[in-house]
Formats: sequence, C-alpha cells, structure tokens
Amino acid sequence: CITRMFVLEPPNFSFAPYMQCIYEVAIDPRIDNLASENTQNSSALLLLLKSWTLTPKYYPYLVDYNPLTFPMLLDILVAPKVQSSVVSLVLGILQTFLDYDPQVAVHKYELSAESAEAYGVLVKGMIQRHISRILSHMRTCFSNSNLNSATTATQSGGSGNLVMHQIHILSRVAEYATEETQDAKALLDLLLPTLKRPGSVVPARTKGDVLNIMLRFIPLVIDPSVSAIAKDEQQHLLAGYLNSISSSFGRLRLDSARATLSRILSTLAKFDRQLQGVTTSEPTPLESAAWVVEEINAYSTQRLNEPDHERRLVAFGRLNDELWNQPALLDAHAWIPVLHNLVYFAQDQEELATRSNASFGLARFITRTAQAFNADPQSAEAQVMGRSMQSILLPSIKHMLASKHEVVQMEFLGALRRAVHECGDFFDQLRDLKALDTPDEEANFFYNILHIQTHRRTRAMRRFRDLVAKNVYIQSQMPTDDAMDVDEDSASDSDDDESKGVAEKKPSTSRSKTPAIQPLVFNSEQASPISPANIRALIFPLLENWALAEGDQLNHDLSNEAIQTIGALSAVLPWSQYNAMLRKYLGMAKKTPSLEKRLMRLIMSLLDNFHFDLRHVKVDKLGRLLSDESASSDKEQEVPVVVVAETELAEVAETDLADEDTGLTEADDESNMVTDSVPQKDLPEERIHKVVVSFLLPELKKMITETNEEKLMLRAPVAMAIVRILTALPENTMTAQLPGVLTTISNMLRAKAQSARNATRETLVRIVKFLGPSYFGFIVKELKASLSRGVHKHILSYTIYALLKEILGMIKVGDLDYTLEPLIEILVQDVFGQVGEDKDSEDWTSKMREAKVHHGPDCFEMLASVTQFDNIRMMLAPLRDILRETDTPKRTRVVDNVLRRISIGVNHNKSYDTKSILIFCHSIINQYLAMSTKDAKDTKKVKEDAEQLKRLRFASNEENAKVYIRRKDMAPKRDYLQANAHRFVQFGLEIVYFGLRRERFSSKDAEVLGMLDPFVDLAGNGLFSRYNSIISLCCKIWAIMVRLPLPSVSAGIPVVIKRLFAIFRQTSSTNSDMIQNCFKLLASLLRSKHAESLMAGYEPEELETPEKDEVGKTVSDKKAKKGKKPAVRISADCMKDSLISEQQLRDLIDFIRPDIEETERQATAFSLIRAILTRRMIVDSLYKLLDNIRELMITAQDANVREVCRLTWFQFLMDYPLGERRLTNAMSFIVQNATGYVYESGRVSALEIMGVIINRFADEILLPNAAEPFFLGLVLIIAKDESSQCREMATHLLPIMIARFDQPRLNRAWTLLDQWSAGIANSCEPVVETDAKKAANAEIQQAKMRELGRAALQCYGIIIEPLGDKFGKRIPAFLSIVDTALTVSLKTWKQAEMQLNHRPGVDGVGDLETIAANLHSGGDPHNAALTYWETAYLALNAYERFARVMPQKAVGDNGQSRIWQLAVRHLTHPHAWVRLSAARLIGAYVAMGDPSWMLEAESESPVEETAEWEVPVYTGRPKYVLFSASALKQIAHGLIVQLSSRFVSPELGTQIVKNLYFIARCFLTAVPQSALEGTGTEPVADASDDDSDSDEEAEQSSVWTKERSLSWLINRIGSLARTEIIRGRGLTEKRTYSFRWFAAVISLVPPTLLKQSAYIMPIVSPLYRTTQDTQLPSQPITLSGTTKSPTEQIDELKALANDVIKLLQTRIGVTEFSAILVKVQSHVSQVQSQRRERRKQLAVIDPELHAKKKIRKHESSRRRRQEQMSEHARRRTRIVVRRAYGDKSSEK
Repeated sequence: CITRMFVLEPPNFSFAPYMQCIYEVAIDPRIDNLASENTQNSSALLLLLKSWTLTPKYYPYLVDYNPLTFPMLLDILVAPKVQSSVVSLVLGILQTFLDYDPQVAVHKYELSAESAEAYGVLVKGMIQRHISRILSHMRTCFSNSNLNSATTATQSGGSGNLVMHQIHILSRVAEYATEETQDAKALLDLLLPTLKRPGSVVPARTKGDVLNIMLRFIPLVIDPSVSAIAKDEQQHLLAGYLNSISSSFGRLRLDSARATLSRILSTLAKFDRQLQGVTTSEPTPLESAAWVVEEINAYSTQRLNEPDHERRLVAFGRLNDELWNQPALLDAHAWIPVLHNLVYFAQDQEELATRSNASFGLARFITRTAQAFNADPQSAEAQVMGRSMQSILLPSIKHMLASKHEVVQMEFLGALRRAVHECGDFFDQLRDLKALDTPDEEANFFYNILHIQTHRRTRAMRRFRDLVAKNVYIQSQMPTDDAMDVDEDSASDSDDDESKGVAEKKPSTSRSKTPAIQPLVFNSEQASPISPANIRALIFPLLENWALAEGDQLNHDLSNEAIQTIGALSAVLPWSQYNAMLRKYLGMAKKTPSLEKRLMRLIMSLLDNFHFDLRHVKVDKLGRLLSDESASSDKEQEVPVVVVAETELAEVAETDLADEDTGLTEADDESNMVTDSVPQKDLPEERIHKVVVSFLLPELKKMITETNEEKLMLRAPVAMAIVRILTALPENTMTAQLPGVLTTISNMLRAKAQSARNATRETLVRIVKFLGPSYFGFIVKELKASLSRGVHKHILSYTIYALLKEILGMIKVGDLDYTLEPLIEILVQDVFGQVGEDKDSEDWTSKMREAKVHHGPDCFEMLASVTQFDNIRMMLAPLRDILRETDTPKRTRVVDNVLRRISIGVNHNKSYDTKSILIFCHSIINQYLAMSTKDAKDTKKVKEDAEQLKRLRFASNEENAKVYIRRKDMAPKRDYLQANAHRFVQFGLEIVYFGLRRERFSSKDAEVLGMLDPFVDLAGNGLFSRYNSIISLCCKIWAIMVRLPLPSVSAGIPVVIKRLFAIFRQTSSTNSDMIQNCFKLLASLLRSKHAESLMAGYEPEELETPEKDEVGKTVSDKKAKKGKKPAVRISADCMKDSLISEQQLRDLIDFIRPDIEETERQATAFSLIRAILTRRMIVDSLYKLLDNIRELMITAQDANVREVCRLTWFQFLMDYPLGERRLTNAMSFIVQNATGYVYESGRVSALEIMGVIINRFADEILLPNAAEPFFLGLVLIIAKDESSQCREMATHLLPIMIARFDQPRLNRAWTLLDQWSAGIANSCEPVVETDAKKAANAEIQQAKMRELGRAALQCYGIIIEPLGDKFGKRIPAFLSIVDTALTVSLKTWKQAEMQLNHRPGVDGVGDLETIAANLHSGGDPHNAALTYWETAYLALNAYERFARVMPQKAVGDNGQSRIWQLAVRHLTHPHAWVRLSAARLIGAYVAMGDPSWMLEAESESPVEETAEWEVPVYTGRPKYVLFSASALKQIAHGLIVQLSSRFVSPELGTQIVKNLYFIARCFLTAVPQSALEGTGTEPVADASDDDSDSDEEAEQSSVWTKERSLSWLINRIGSLARTEIIRGRGLTEKRTYSFRWFAAVISLVPPTLLKQSAYIMPIVSPLYRTTQDTQLPSQPITLSGTTKSPTEQIDELKALANDVIKLLQTRIGVTEFSAILVKVQSHVSQVQSQRRERRKQLAVIDPELHAKKKIRKHESSRRRRQEQMSEHARRRTRIVVRRAYGDKSSEK
C-alpha cells in the first residue's frame, strides 16, 4: 500500500512529515537483510525503494533518513545466488540516477531550476560517496559471471544482456572514479577480452562502453602521479593495454568507438613519455603513432559523418614519406597501432584515396621490416617487426583474401606480393611463395589471379596447380557444368521433351562428355613446393569465393576452374586439413540447398584427389581392422573416432563463423600463427581407415540412396567417388564394400526421371572405365538382374550400349569374350525380341528416351571390334537362325544392318588377321554366292515341301485331317536360308571391301596378293548377281583391286567392261547407287595406267550403231553434205589406246550429261568427265558438254559445284587443242560474266577462273587474247561493282595483270588513265546551259566524268606498288591528279558548309555528318557538299599507298607540301570514310617523322588565305610542313573534332589515339626545361566547371602557346571526356579513346611535369567521375561482330578507368595522387550540392521542367533495372540452352 501511494504521486502532497515514521516502522528493521531477502525475487521493500526513483522529489528519501539504505541497495548486486531480474531492477535504479539531467527535469517534472539543480547535486554526491562500493561490486559481478561465457549468451537473450547492462552502467559510473587503482586494474583485466569477441557476441555499443571505461581507468592505473603500482608493473600494463587497443583498431567500425580508441592511445602515449622520463620536446615514437592514428581517423567538423580527407591525407603523407623510415620517430613498437589502422583502412571499399594510402602504408611497413632484417635479423627491432608481420599483417591478409569485395582482395594480395618479394627470405611462411612471384607478368600468380580479364585468372589457377602438384597427378576428373550438372528447370522438362523426338540412331553419350578416369595417385611424401598451410590459408579463400559465388558475382568459368583447382590442390594436403575441408563441404551441402550443385562438385573434386594409401592396412575378410581385439571392441572404438571427427568439424565451423562475423579473432595471435606454420602430424593409417569406413563411406552412401530423384541427379556421381576411395583401401575392404555400391547404382537406373537416369548412367560408365573390363561381367549381371521387366529392358540395352561405347578405347581385344554370351542375348532381345518390336511399333507411347532409339546394331559393331575373330561366329549364329525362319522385309532389313555393322567392327578390330579374314570371306562368299544366283522358290526341295503341305491341308481322309490339324508342329517348317543366302555374300564382300579401303591388305606381300587374287573372279561373278547391293559392292571392290598387281585383273577387265555397258543398257536412269558405283569403277579404269597397258590394242564392243536418218546416212554425213564441217575432227591417235570406243564414249557422255545438273550425282559425273579429259579423248559431244560445264561454272548455286566446274573447264583449256576464235570467245565469256552477271556468286566464280588464267597462262597466250579485256573488266568491277568481295578480288588481280603488261600495253593503260582523270577537274565546272534538258544531260555527263576520275584514282592506288620503278615517270601526273581531287573536294564541301551555317538554327557540320552517315557507297549523292567524298577518299588512299611505297618522294625535301596540307583540312570532312583515310595518311606521315622536327621546323609565315577552301603556300622545307607548332595544333584540333563526332568507328578511334600521342610527343619537346624540373611557372589549370557547355570554353580557359601546347592538348581531351559524362547520355566511346590516350601520355610525361595541376587535373577529373558513374548507355553496341550490352559497356569503361588510375598512381606516387583525388572529390561534391540546390529551386520556379527531368531520371533507372534483368535472363537462358543441348547431344 505504501508503494502504491508513492507510485500514484498525489499532487500537492508531501510525504516528508511521514518519512521518519515509515523508516522506523517499515525500513530500518529490514534494511540489514535487504540483500538476502531479494535474491530470488523483488521484495516489497525493494519495490518501495524503486518507487522513490520515479520522481526527483523522492530522491532525498534514499539518503536523508538512513545512510545505509543506498549501500544496502547496492549490496544486492553481489548477494549469493541473486536472480538476474533483481539485478536488472537495481541496475535500473542506478541508470535512473545516472541519466538525471536538471534541464530535462525542469520540463518533465515541472520543477524549478534551483530544485532541479539541487537534486542533481544530491545524485552526484550519492554516487561519488559510494563509487568504491559500486566498482567493487561490479568487479565481483564480472568475476562471478564468467564474463566471456556470459557474453556468449547475448545472442540467445540470456545472461549476456545483463552483462551488457552492467558494462554500460560501469561506463557511466567510471566518470566518478578518482583513486580506485586496484578495482580499476581488476575491472580492466576483466573487460579487455571482450574487445576481441565477435561483433555478433559483443555488440559494438558495448565495446564502446568498455573503451569509455578504459579511457577513465587507464590514468588511474598507470599515471605515476595517481597510481600506487610499481613502475615496472605500470610499463608492463601499458604494453598490454597498448596491444589490446591496437588490435581493436582493426575490428571496430563505429566512429565514436574509433575516436575513443584514438584518445586512449594518446593517453597511453602521454604516460609512456612520463614512464620513460623523456624531457625533450621531440615526440616519442608512441606519440608520433598516436598523432598518425588520430589524424587518419579524423572526421569533418562541418559535415556529419563525413571524413576529414585533408587531415587524413596529410597524416598518410607524413607516415608514408617521412615517419616510416625514421626509427627515432616511429619505432617497431609504435608501428603496432599504426599497422592495425592501415589494415582497417585498406578494407575501405568506397574511398579510393584512403584505401590506396593505407595499402601504400602496408608496403612501407613491409619495406621497413625487410630493412631491419637485412641490417641485423637478431636485433630487437627486427624481432618486434617480425612478430608484427606474423601476428598482424599475415593473418589480416589471410582473412581479407576471403573477402567478398574484389577491391579489398586486390589490395591485400598486393601487400602479400610485396611481402613475398622483400621478406620472403626471412619468414618460413613466405619463403615457398617466392615461386609464385616470377619476373614475367604473364606467368606471375599475384598479378594474374585477380586480373580484370577472366581468362588470365583461369590461366593463373591452372599454372598454380601445375606448379603445386607437378609431381602428383592433380587432374581433377570431374564433369563440368555441361556434362555433370543439369539445371533444375531443364531437368524437369527433359521428360516432356522426349515426346518431340523420333527414334535416334546415334550414340546417346558423347565420348567427350565423359572424361577419362585416371587411377588414384598416392602422395605420401607431400612433394608440393608450396606448403599446405599456405595453400589452405591463402589460396583456398580466393578459390572458394569464386566456387561458391552467388548472384551477380557468379562467373561460371571462374567457378568451374576454381572447383577443379581446389580439388587438385587437395592432393597435397595432409589428412587433418583434407578431412576438415571435406567435412566442411559435406555440412554445407546439407544446410545450403541453393549451393548444393556446386558443393557436390566440390566434394567430388576432393574425393577424386583422395591421396592416402591405405592398401597396406591389415584387415580381416570383412574389412575390419585386425589391430582391434574383437568385433565388440571395434564397435566401442568406432564411436570415439566419430565423436572426435565431429568435434573437429564443429571447431572448423566455429572458426569459420568467427572469421566471417568479426574479421580478426583470437586466431590472429602470434601463438596461433606459429601453430599454423608448423605442419601437423598425420593420423596413423589405421585411424584414417577407421574414419573412412565408419564415417566417410556411410555419409557418401546416404547420398546415393536418396529417394528424391531430383537430388539423385546431383548425387549419383558420388558413387564414382566411393569406388575411387575403395581402391585406396585394403583389398578385403574393397571386396566387401564394392558389390553393394554396384548393386545400388544398378538399381538407381530404375528412376523415373530421365535426368536421374542420365546422371546414374554416366556415373556407371565412369565406374566401369575406372575398374576396367574385369568387373564388366559382374556389372552386366547386376544390370540384367535389376532391369529385367517391362520398360526396364529398354534401359538395360541402352545402358549396355553406353558402357560399351565408353570402354571401347581402353580395352584390349578379347577382354570381353568371357561375357560375350549374356551380352549377345541382351542385344538379340533388343534388336529382334519384344524390346525391338516395341520400339518399331506405332502404338508404342513410352516417353522414355531409351525406348526410342535403336542401339543394338551399334553394340554388335563395337563387340565385333573387340572380340577375337574365332568368336565372331557366336554373333552370326543367332542371325543365321533368324534368316532360316523368316524372309519378311522388315526383319531382313534389320539383319542386313546388323551384318553390315559386324563387318565394320571386324575391320576395326585391332587383332585383324589378314589370312584368317580372307579365308573366312572366300569360304562364305563362295558358299552362298551360287545359292544366291538361283531362285530359291524353284528349288526341288521347296516344291516337295509345298506338295506335302498341300496334301496335308486337303487330305480326304478325315482322321488324317484331324491328326494333322491338332498337331501343327508336324507340318514341315519352311527354310528361308537359301532365299536369304545373298545377305551372307554381302556380309563377306563388305568385310573384303572395308579391308581394301582401310588398306588392311598389304600390296607388297606376295602371299596376301595371292590370297586376294581369287576375289577378282568372285567380285566379277558378283557383277552378274540379281541383287543391286552385291553389284555395288563388287564395283567398289574392283575399283580398288584394279590398282593392285593381281594376275587375274588383266583377264577380268574385258568381262567387267562388257558387263558394265550391259548394265548401262538395261538401265534408263542414273539415280541408283548401283549405276553411280558403276560410273566410279569406269572412272577408275580410265585413270589406271596399269589397266590401260593391260588392254593395249583392245577394241571394246560398241553398244549401238551410229544414228541414221530415213535415207540411211549418218547425221555427220548429212551435215557434211550441206557444206558444214564437223564440229570436231576425230584423231585416231587419241582414241587408239583408250579403253572404250568412240561410239561408246558418245553414248556415255549422253548418258551422264543430265547428272551434271543434279546435286546428288554431280560428284560422280565430274569424276568420270575428268577421267575422260585425263586420257584426252576427243569427240564432238565432249566439246558441247564442256560448254555446258562452262555455263554451270557461273550459274550453279553450290560453291563446291562451281569449283569443280572451274577445275574441269580449266583442265580442258590446258590439255585440249583450242583455236584462236574459241579461245577469244572463252576469254570474252569470262569478262562478260565477271562484269555483268546478276548474282554475286557467278561474278566471283568468273573472277576465280580469271585469276587462275592470269597466273597459269603464258605471256604469249595471255597478252594477245586477254590483256585488254581483262584490264578493262577489272577496272569496271573495281569502280562499279556493288559486291565488296568482287571488288577485293579485282583489286587483287589488277596489279598482277598490270605487272605482266609489256611497254606498249602499259602505255595504252596510261593513256586511258589520263583521259579518265581529266574528268575530275572538268566535272566541277558549273553548268551554263539554260535549256533544262541540256543542263540535265550536262549533269549526267559530269557524273560520268566523276566516275571515270574515281576509277583512275583507284587504279593508281592499286598499281603503284606492283609497278615499282616503272611508276617513276608517272609520279608528276599522279600528284597532279591527287592535288586536283582534294582541292575540288575541299572547295565543294566548304562552300556548301558555309551556306548551311548562314541558315538560322542550322549546324552545318552536324547536318553534313548526318547526311554522310546515311549515304550508301556507289553513285553520287544528291547533296552537293558530298558530291566528291568518294573522290577525296580514293585520292587520300592512293596517296597513302604512294607515301608508304615511296616515302622519300612523299615526305622528303621533294615532297608535296600542298597535298599534306589538304589532307589536314580533310580531317574534319563530314564523311567518316574520308576522316579515317585522312587520319591514316597523317599517321603514315608522323610515322616517318621525328618529334625533334618540331624544333627544326622553319618559322616562315604562310601567305594569308583568301578563302576557307584555299590552302596557304608553304615556302619552307616540304618535310617540315606539318611539324610546325601551329600545324600540329591544327592537326590536333581536327583529330579532336573527329573524336567528338557521333560517328567514330573503332579503327578511326584507334588511329586518332595514335596520332594524338605523336603530337603529344612533339609538344613535350617544346616544354621548357624549368617546367620539366618542376622549378618553372606552372601553367594555369583548366578552371572550367564540369558543366562547361562546349570545347570553346575549355579552349579559352587554357590559352595556347608553344610552351603550353601539351597542357592545352590535355585540357582539350579532358574537356571532351567530361562533356560526354555530362551530356553523353551514358555513351562511352569518347571516354574510351580519351582514357587510352591518357594512359599513353601518363607513360610519356615525366612525373615532375605530370604532378602539376595543369596536366593532372584534366586527367583525374573524368577518370574519377567515370568510376562513380551509374548512367547506362541507351542501347547495346556491336563491335567486331561482338554485341555488348549497356552494362558490359560501362563495366569495361570503369575497368579501363581503374587501370589508368593505377598507372597514374604508380607514376606520381600514392601521396600526390591522393591529394589530387581529394581535390577532385571535393570539387565534385561541391558541384553536386549546387545541383541539388538548383533542383530544389527549379521545383519551385518551374515545376513542369522539374517534373520532366524527374521523369527522365526515373526512365533511366527503369531502363537500367530492365537491362540488368534482361542480362540475367540472357545469362540464365544461355546456361539452360547449353545444358539442354548438352543433354540432347549426349543422347544422340
């Protein structure tokens, strides 16, 4: 009740008169027991005391009436077994007193100022009087609560929250402490470890409270004037506090906490001076360090939470330039806090200047350490610096290499590289890493592993694993993403996709998709040049980031390579590290489903590199260790092993978690680093065996027994890893474990999901390849038992095919003979049994892919290729039985296919025995050939069987009829073997044919030739078969045997030819394969000189008599009688030695004439025609045929046909007699089609044959018949052909043709060129005709003149080089033509531009550029300004060729200065082609010059220009015409105009950069020496704002003089880049080329000159703005056939900008660059703030315009998001399509 009265706070009522009574009655009797009564829960008295803190008016009640009240209240904190709720209530009372503020109390409690102030004095006095008790109680609380374990409970909301509250109260109470040395020291000892706890355990706010406590208590402990502790102990305490504070600089990120740390460090530095007794004014090393730390942590006093960059950079500059190398100002101990700060700031992802200076500071520390060790490795300084290196820097590098931010990784990787380079000889941890720091940057691991180019990263990984495991097999044999991983979406759709396909005949598993499996290599000696500790600590963090990246950071190429590298490097890890990694990934696979796919690949990669040889461990038959006493003891001892392993895994997980949350933990201490550097001893082999058998194998078996088929698809490859591990175990263990694994994997093929079966089958294939053929029979047995019913039989046959296909290349002949019988049984069932019938049935509706493909014949072929020849009959036996039972076409076609595949397999058999094969084939052919030539239905036996069946069916006796009806088996079965005998003949012939074609039979072995000779007669007899397939095979065999020295060939040729023409006579079409093979045989006979010699004097029989008319005269006689001469005069000599007669040749030509038009039969027809041409047979129809081929050479649509026609027709031209008229007509035909044929393909073909003629014909034939036509035709093509390919070919042929001209023909060519070139000057004269028609005709005539002039310029440009010295006399005429062309072009263009500029609101240059960009090549444009753009383009190209061929005549003292001046004026031509040509010409000019010419150039002033299109007269030396300062400025201006255009091609941009770089070299020679040395007057920097509207403002901001020409040029380029950032709408082209030029200039200009603001500010400003730019281009661009998305464009530009920044930083130094960068940042920040203010003002002044800008901004943001989404979708689509096609290709 009393408590309620105080809680209600009755107004205008005072409890003071009653307080004495209340104390006497209710409080004083119980006050002594207050602590003991409130241990479990808050008593009424405690609640009463709590109510007196509700208002300041009650505060005196705790003090005035009993002085023991407040002390007894505090004693509750240390009461035995007090509950946390009670402690929280007491702490709340203290918190209320500590939070009391008089000013707040005046308004909150309606107190007067005097009363509020009095209550405040009361509270402070109360706390001050009892401060000793409070500190003592806090010390007891922290001691009893086990502070470290209590803080761990913070995450779960346990006692840790109370501890945090206590620490906060102590931080507030610490302000009142004065002389409590012992309690302060004890509290510091208790609280300091909390600073090292992770942020997830101890919040940053609590750590800030601890720091506030330290700031107050440290002076009480170590201040000599206050503390009573001995001096030695004070120094020891100071060192400990310094280490704790220093390490906190590397962890704490809160700004207030870091400021407190800086103040504590300054306090320690002050007391350090006192303890050391330093009396000088010079700062001590610790004071210098404290100043550096305070300054680099400084924040701006003007802006909230903004760093003070100026103070920071000053501190960094002094540290990196002055203090680092002065031990008197910064000794080894003082480096410790500085080093922690440098590590912290090197992690800054936002501020480039801060990060760069911190990294530079780390480099300075490394250099300082190296100097100390070089001076004296045993000195105290070297020892302290070495400990700092090992305990601070190297652990930080280890941790930061695992960072998710690449910029941070790059900084610390650079520090590691420097440490290895400078300190590698002094530290064991770094010594082995020197192998990675090679002088060659292409092979340097540190340079390439984080290179911007992905392929260099992957190459660095490959080189590293080759280096580490060069003595160990490290090839991680694991499927890639395409082979092993199947995307979940594509996997779910795979079953549906099967209904879209038809039965496929190709293999289902591509051999390239299943990599070869290598045996395990046991690496017991650890031969790696890099220590496993460094691999695990430094390399694996980088690789794991790429392997397990997610989202936008995922790069599949890097991920695949990283996974393979991790697995490869694990081959050199000791068991402890290997086991920890494996367990870590196994645990992650269970907890992170999103990464399960890659984690499974990681696990597979590790297991594939299992390198522990356990084969010699002694085990019993069941695989149990013999070292154990009994089976029961085995079980007892297995449990501890698993427990120990799980404990190891928990420790690894805890360590990783701590690292991830807080950065550096206790593992960063020196002791832990020493432990890491010492290799741990491996466990005994027995223990490893026990862990593998009792933990690893069961875990892996759980994965492959997964019931979820989607996961089964990912985990099926684990079975391969199990098998690989089993091979490393003792034989008994493997024997006990392996059958179960194989049975499990066989049962997994029953899965319904196609993707799961594919993954399982691929795994089974890899297992078979790994185990070898010895286990193949057992696997077949298990598969047959598991897949024995229904659709499983389809899976069985398909799997057998996959297994055979993959092991085919790794087994020997005969390895599978022991399991041949079950294999043939499965295959026969698949091809001829119910399985095969199901596949062929139209009603078969199964969606299984295995049920849609026929691979039985493929399996027969593969078996035949690896089976001993004696066992081939086992394959033929079931086929012979099938042929005996049926002759249905469907079944016999399948048998034919199987027999053909067996024959192919036999010829691929590596144990091919020629004699056995020939004997077998001769016997089977001879046996069945005679049978196949007879009609099986007419044989006597068949007739008798038919009569007997008839009698049985129509018997009159009823009993007999009943008996035979019931016993149908008594009816004789028909034997179809004779009807199918020809199939075995075909089988034998195919074996012989394939053997001949593959050259299995040696033509040099007389015995083999003797065994082949009987086949001549057999093949000849086969030509008389009634089966076309046998005739075709016999033709093929004869075509090969005719080339062999066989005795029977000479006797067989007459019969063969006679039979061939008999076949031709019987056939009306050439479509069949038989006729085509007959043609091929005939062509072979015609080509064979051996056959021709055998048939010398033979006159073959003609097919038919010559055609006659009604009167009986031949057609040729009839034509002769009319007075017409025969088309061809037949030469008896030509036909004398031919194999066929004249009439046969005519008939043969007529027979094959239609085939040259048919695509399918053209190859054979042309082969036969060329064989005829080879023998030079002449008949009249042959000439007509060649005319048809000549036309087909032009008109054919197929390129291959046109090529064959060209070869055939050219052979005819070279070998056959041609009259002058026929040859002239042929050349005219070529020229007409080359210039006038409609389609490009025909013109190209004509040019091809023209080139052959030009190169192959002799001058006496070529020049009289083809010189002038070819020349005019080629010129016409070059001038007017629309096809670029035709023009290129003509350009290539014309110089070759001109080079073969004699002098008279060359003179005629010069005359033509002079006439054509005269049209350039005439075409520009104005038309004065008043008649419209005449004026139009005059304009047409002028257009023709321009065309002829352009043709002349093109010809000159082409023929300059091949003519060489012959062109010397034509140089004046050529220069005159070029001068005229460029002058006319300049005048026409400038006049039109001036007219456009006089129009209001029209930009002449911009409009002309747009018009020029829309022009098409060829023909004159309608715009008068661009009439001569082609003329100028060709003139510039021709002169460029002239300058390259004759540089002395173009650039020397006799050069043409006017032409060079005209070329400079054409740099700003509206057309992009002309600009490019002019830029290239200027590039050729500067390439032949030297920058020093600028100083030698004469200074005569040119004549004043009278018009803009006129060129001033240059009176100096011609070679200096463009090297004067004003001329170079004019060139630079033109190039900058080109670069600012919207139409800049990559080629033009590159040429502009080259030319500007040379101009920069020239301008650098004009810079005064004083400026180069940094002593002269600095030029005025570009003061234009980032919002400058035009280049004119930039030009005005930097006045041009000869001495300041280089700064002027840099300002212009910088202004151009800044303008694109502001007004380019996300474009990147101008900045790309500007940054490339910046990079070149940075390497050129001396650092002393580059540091001046006039040179560096225009460079840094656009670079920095680009790195911060987020605006995307509006659309993708396509360069060199590659399309780049807007995101890719901006990313590449930023990467280029960062590279230039790094180069600039290297050239001028980190300090200077950081100062410049801060200036740019502050300027950009100021401009941005001004823009924000203007936008706010605009929203009020012009709301409509403000709304439009806001809409445009939102549209840009939306477009950026859409681009990112579409890019992600495209990437996802590529992955799905690649995997889908990978699956599809694997099933073909």
